[in-house]
Amino acid sequence: MEYQGHTLDEFQVRAVQAIDRGESVLVSAPTGAGKTLIAEYALEKCLNEGKRVIYTAPIKALSNQKYRDFTGTYGERIGLVTGDVVINQHAQVLIMTTEILRNTIFDDPERLSDVAFVIFDEIHFMDDRERGTVWEESIIFAPEHIQIIGLSATVANLTSFAAWIRKTRKAKLEVIIETNRPVPLKHLLVLNGHGIGNLKDLKRLEDETTTPVGPRPAGWHRATEPEHPTRDSARWGPHSWRRLLMDNIQHDNRLPVIWFIFNRRECEERANDMAHRELLNGSEKEIILRLFDEWAGKYGVEGDKAVAEMRRLVARGIAFHHAGLLPTLKDIVERIFTAGLIKLIFTTETFALGINMPARTVVFDALTKFDGIRRGPLMAREYMQMAGRAGRRGMDEVGFVYSNVEYPYARFNAVNRTIDGEIEPIHSQFNLSYATLLNLWQQIGKNIFKACDNSFANFGAPEIVAPPPQSIRSSRRKRRGKHGPHSQPPPIHTGGSYRGMVEQVRRRLALLERMGYTKDRELTPKGIFAKQIYGYEIQVAEFIEAGILSRLTEDQLNVLFNAIVFEARKGDWFRPLAKELMRPWKFKALDLVEKTRNLEGEFGITTPTKEMDYRMASCIWAWSRGCPFADLEAHTSLSDGDMVRYMRLGVQLQRQTVRALMDYPHFANDPYLAEKLKTAAAKVSRDVVDAEKQLRQG
Repeated sequence: MEYQGHTLDEFQVRAVQAIDRGESVLVSAPTGAGKTLIAEYALEKCLNEGKRVIYTAPIKALSNQKYRDFTGTYGERIGLVTGDVVINQHAQVLIMTTEILRNTIFDDPERLSDVAFVIFDEIHFMDDRERGTVWEESIIFAPEHIQIIGLSATVANLTSFAAWIRKTRKAKLEVIIETNRPVPLKHLLVLNGHGIGNLKDLKRLEDETTTPVGPRPAGWHRATEPEHPTRDSARWGPHSWRRLLMDNIQHDNRLPVIWFIFNRRECEERANDMAHRELLNGSEKEIILRLFDEWAGKYGVEGDKAVAEMRRLVARGIAFHHAGLLPTLKDIVERIFTAGLIKLIFTTETFALGINMPARTVVFDALTKFDGIRRGPLMAREYMQMAGRAGRRGMDEVGFVYSNVEYPYARFNAVNRTIDGEIEPIHSQFNLSYATLLNLWQQIGKNIFKACDNSFANFGAPEIVAPPPQSIRSSRRKRRGKHGPHSQPPPIHTGGSYRGMVEQVRRRLALLERMGYTKDRELTPKGIFAKQIYGYEIQVAEFIEAGILSRLTEDQLNVLFNAIVFEARKGDWFRPLAKELMRPWKFKALDLVEKTRNLEGEFGITTPTKEMDYRMASCIWAWSRGCPFADLEAHTSLSDGDMVRYMRLGVQLQRQTVRALMDYPHFANDPYLAEKLKTAAAKVSRDVVDAEKQLRQG
């Protein structure tokens, strides 16, 4: 079967046949195997038949890339809706983040009445600890007439996952599993002090316990690299292996290289360490600089210091990429890499998530990473997602993957588990937010626990009877009688378990009643307002009810909304904002959030409302009042990318608040608040912070 000039593989044929039958499809295949072609087939089929389709992605960068790609082919029939950007929102094909889809399902399900398919790109993201619940909620609550196309990396429990979707959505679902890669991978290890080898060599080293750790005889590993044995393996130590590995990769013509480092600062340092290499010929250098300068000029960032630094590296075919970069600079790097002109890029793992950026070689600087709590080995699924970027279909016969192993500290079993172990299963992260609970309470009342019944956590779990939310009051009275008024129940860590989840829902419902969001089994005006805001609904609703927002200037509103969303990283520096600009409303907001958190503790809620963080206040104040972006470094040590991201998050929350106020203006008792919030948001969403402007320029 031919499509878009390609002869489809067998798994692709099976998928498009199921789509033609109007069935849901769940496709699991390695990175680079051609899953996206299936989504494009469904999209084109719907366009030709006059049906609507929604394409969801886990990250905005992927949504933006798909929008550019599809707009180039289908023009005005494509629209984009993310938290930052709304373009052509009534288009036949809408590309959106999964959060936007979930919100639409609850806020305005009529908008989905003529949608035939929803495509979930990277549907295994349902396993994400922080955001996975959004995927699960979307699958459970999307209107039944919508068919699902789920594109997934390899997961262990795909059959069980598919059975849950069939049961939950009462739909036919074709499961297609492809294990073969069109370009096979060759997995190699850089062994500290021993040169290049493979898993067998690591095992041999570990087994030879009588041999002291030290230099191995020259050529000991030739069975694994006969085409170019490493010279003088004793030199492959912790300070020289990167240089020697790049020598080998260049010698063997294995460029371009994606080099994964799970640390932003080190990405930049390693790129600069390699800056003495010349990876481009004269004509390539001329082309890459012309493209770089064109894009920098188009985005208006040619005078930025970080852009000038990147240009110096790009001139040699080298770049780095991470979330701390200015979004426009990230976009420039991605575009030039796609053109095949960057030969070596140092990047964090986000570069592997969905964005089509293949190379001939992938390097892992380490097979461990810090997950925010502790340092541990990469999951096999994470490794394969990133390693899968090696090997370009139609260009390479094999893709090469090199992993640095800090022998003798890294042991064979741990390394083998990451590189050649079983892929981990998907786990439920179902964790209904306050806004989702309010929406469900309005729609189905006490039947809300049926939503828990439909969760993936409950699929196959022992049946239990969920107690009504009122029962928490009597148990709390008993607890107070025994331990005093301030005693707290032990927290329940759900860990994806059905029993723990039901208990948390029960406790959250009781809290919402105590705080005045529900009354007599109905939503109060505060509840009706809060159900339209996802993520920070409690903070915004409490502030409006207390009259805080109405008393603030536009600049103060921008500081407050940033404090709601901002979370400082350890080691960042911030200039304090003058106290007279923030007192006393700052402390009133702090008190309201702290009161909420204390109540959550009393009710035993395990994921409390986020604390306010005003540390970015001076930066936001200056930007809101017209400060040039380059001058913000006097206010904070935050990276450009982090500053822009948190500014955009604050604007996104302000816009959600405006929409909620327009739908339900009675709650605020201030006819001018919505307009003031719109004006305030516009003062932040300018220049490099304006995501829609960036996308349109691109």
